[in-house]
Amino acid sequence: MQNNDYEALLEENNELKHLIHQFKNLLDSIPDPVFMKDENLRWIYGNPVILNLYNIDKDNYIGKTEDQLLPKEFAESCMESDRQAVAKKTISKSEEQARDNEGELHYYEVFKVPSYDKESGNFSGLIGVGRDITQRKETQEALEKENKKRKEHETKLANLTETLEQQVEERTLELEKEKKKAIQLSYIDTLTKLNNRRAYYEKSLAIHKNAKAKLCHYSVIILDIDYFKMINDNHGHAAGDKVLMLLANVIKDHLRDSDIEGRIGGEEFAITLIDTTLENARKIAKQLCEKIKNVTLAKCKDTCITASFGVSEYHVDSNLFEDILSKADEALYDAKTSGRNSVYTKTFHATNSEQVQGTTNL
Repeated sequence: MQNNDYEALLEENNELKHLIHQFKNLLDSIPDPVFMKDENLRWIYGNPVILNLYNIDKDNYIGKTEDQLLPKEFAESCMESDRQAVAKKTISKSEEQARDNEGELHYYEVFKVPSYDKESGNFSGLIGVGRDITQRKETQEALEKENKKRKEHETKLANLTETLEQQVEERTLELEKEKKKAIQLSYIDTLTKLNNRRAYYEKSLAIHKNAKAKLCHYSVIILDIDYFKMINDNHGHAAGDKVLMLLANVIKDHLRDSDIEGRIGGEEFAITLIDTTLENARKIAKQLCEKIKNVTLAKCKDTCITASFGVSEYHVDSNLFEDILSKADEALYDAKTSGRNSVYTKTFHATNSEQVQGTTNL
């Protein structure tokens, strides 16, 4: 009976050896790295792939640890991933590295499965299998590099777009300012800073339309500097320009903000007085006439500066602003032919004049 048990045990042992041999042959034939370690994380098996990968002597590795078998640059990271696998007590995945015979770096995705004693529950060993992911890693790194370049390009493009948009916006604002300035300049007499002829007519035309709509009433004054040509001839054009500027200041200082004044000719000025009757406009013209007599030039103290005035007011029968301006111009002509330095008025129905006392040395 004992002999039979021995034979049965021997046969079972032989079968187990055969299975182990077959299992080893199977592991040896796997084209990926495979290894097994005991409870102390010492090597008990490594297939030819992993042995060749780390240049491990197949006859002298059993019972040794990574720091005894692997290159220093890889040993610590491999041992650390082993410890983490044991601590997790479940299958774990890590990324490890190795160099081939030509020194090229390869990346491996390694799966490690810890085993535990069924009775005690103590850690009993570790089996691991890896696969070369170098190509995938390189592809991934290339994609990441390409994505990084793309993002950098997109960032540069976005910054360039933002810069261009900002430059366009700034340039647009500059052009708008220049346009606005150009428009303002096209409406301003550059010497006197008053409205030029165009601006004066456009603004006065708007007042005339309001008057036609019975929204307001207005009067017009035209004034012309007496003997202005003599000032230019005797004292030069610079002196003449100075007289024009001084006269413009007198006009601006004397009028309301709502009134419209402009230089409509060489030495001719026009004023539109809103909500002003003919009589009040005549008074304003007289006041300006007196003030202008007080204007003097440092280089022309012997010259008395005077002006002649023509005044008219809006009438319901006047369809055009030019009708009112024409009446004021007729009154100005009367003032000029009657001795100058005077204020004359003219309406659609009557003509009235008043000589303003004053003398001229021109």
